[in-house]
Amino acid sequence: MKFFGKSDIGMQRKINQDSFKCLSLWGGEASLLVVCDGMGGHKAGEIASSRAVSAFCDKMVASPCISETPAEQAYEIRHTMISAAKAANRIIYRMSNDFDELSGMGTTLVAGLIYQDQLFCVNIGDSRLYIMTELETRQITHDHSFVQYLLDYGKITPEEARIYPRKDVITQAVGINPNTEADFFCVRLNDWGSGYLLLCSDGLSNYVDSAAMTKVLYSAPKCEDGSTDLEFAADKLISLANAAGGADNITAVVAQF
Repeated sequence: MKFFGKSDIGMQRKINQDSFKCLSLWGGEASLLVVCDGMGGHKAGEIASSRAVSAFCDKMVASPCISETPAEQAYEIRHTMISAAKAANRIIYRMSNDFDELSGMGTTLVAGLIYQDQLFCVNIGDSRLYIMTELETRQITHDHSFVQYLLDYGKITPEEARIYPRKDVITQAVGINPNTEADFFCVRLNDWGSGYLLLCSDGLSNYVDSAAMTKVLYSAPKCEDGSTDLEFAADKLISLANAAGGADNITAVVAQF
């Protein structure tokens, strides 16, 4: 699978508290994509996001998928990804309690594992994973945010949610509590044909709607091998977010399937 990621400080922040990582696992049979958006005092958010990415990826790398049947593989991957999220939470929570300058730090986490034409995903917070095809764009993750809570209970409309003043308030994060629960999703990519995966922090999703994101991916130039120029697409997505104000850090990880 071809993938590319980029993070940008944005137009108004003094430090980039987003982190991401893309890597191949299990002898190249799987691809792992991770985005974290940190929060906290001076540099604490940056530390939270980078350490959470490292802890999550270390757990995944150390846990090869060895089951033989698809059902066993899915169960094992779900267990591994949730355990990796819990491991990241323990580390960030411990650091936050051990060091005064890191007190109260936390981070979102969204991760996608692509293995044997299936997408496995976990998320905590409001960083997102989308599937985008020519026919449909769908947000796979479900935001853990105050705005999403209001939407779920019919307190505000989707139109009101786009301009709601407290869009940055999240209801769940890595490292804030001693225990946390990650949402888990499994999607058969064969059912979608071909398209793109996009993982992003809210610095992108708050400023660029999903229709515009999809348009960027499908209008990006092609490489010599016929695949999409994902670096161009990521650059364009970040440029659009900055042009819309860029009040937050912006991270976009794009994969083509």
